[in-house]
Amino acid sequence: MIRLPATLVLAAVMLLGLVVGSPAHAARPDEPEGDDTGLHLLREAAIAGRTRGYSGTQYVTTWGRSGSGAVSSVLEVRNVPGEGLTVHTQPSGLVQRVDPGTPAGGMSTPSETMLEVLARNYRVVAVGGGRVCGRPARLVHVVRADGTVAARYWLDEAGGPVLRRELLDGHGRVVHAGAFVDLTLAPARKAAAPVPAAGGLDLGETPGLLAQGWRFPAALPGRLELFAAHDASPGYLYLGYSDGLSVVSVFVQPGVLDEERLQGWHARQRNGHTIWIRDSAEQETIWASGGHVYTVFADAPADMVDAAVAALPHEPVPAPDLWTRLGRGADRLLSWVNPFG
Repeated sequence: MIRLPATLVLAAVMLLGLVVGSPAHAARPDEPEGDDTGLHLLREAAIAGRTRGYSGTQYVTTWGRSGSGAVSSVLEVRNVPGEGLTVHTQPSGLVQRVDPGTPAGGMSTPSETMLEVLARNYRVVAVGGGRVCGRPARLVHVVRADGTVAARYWLDEAGGPVLRRELLDGHGRVVHAGAFVDLTLAPARKAAAPVPAAGGLDLGETPGLLAQGWRFPAALPGRLELFAAHDASPGYLYLGYSDGLSVVSVFVQPGVLDEERLQGWHARQRNGHTIWIRDSAEQETIWASGGHVYTVFADAPADMVDAAVAALPHEPVPAPDLWTRLGRGADRLLSWVNPFG
């Protein structure tokens, strides 16, 4: 068992208390809510998250569909401009270099493409200030068309990265939270910071996929737009959807599902068909439909994931002897998910 430093555990507990108790509307806007008064602030923080050197400790928690069963981890992070973000995750001990705008990187540094999608789907409003890990911060809300808050970002006033990010579902509940509990920020470079170039549309293979007979929606419920479609591996189709805040990744493979190997998964009935769910930070769902197996990984609120899954095909499955049974499960697919990277 890995024991974390007592000061870090205390900070994490305090963070969780703030997250659970935070209302959906925490402050009055300092500018009219009809304007995207916070979009430029979020863009500046995203640029800093890629171009400034920093190191620190982050505490990340994701809540499952039921609102309980939280999955938490502590991340030791170090960003070196030109080299990327290195993340050491506890308690797993995994060390990897990731793009900070992907789920593996915490989604706290959106690429320019994601910011464009975000601007089409939401308003980003500056609503005041606060402090995170002892540092002054600007608070911005990402607001839905109905006026509810979809996300909150605390942005470092000293020109650093996003200090804290919360994702809220349609009921105003925090479903994902990540925040620095300590941060060391390197001095800013004198040269002007470039706009973050990482991430973009990856739809060049779409005509070829359609010619092969693949059919897939250009959008899913929740304003999720298709940004990537390609062969992840021979026989697999990868589809990436995003609303600018969250990512829903869909893998499709010909075959039928070997349900006996789904240890730790829970069956649910939907419109007369069975889907299998595993509550985790990735919101995993798998099911068989019309001779294919669909696997969904999502960094998104559960209500958005459920609506996306419901919009994908759910058709009768052919007899098993028509296809080779699948025995690989979903874990192997997870390593391929790298949206906007």
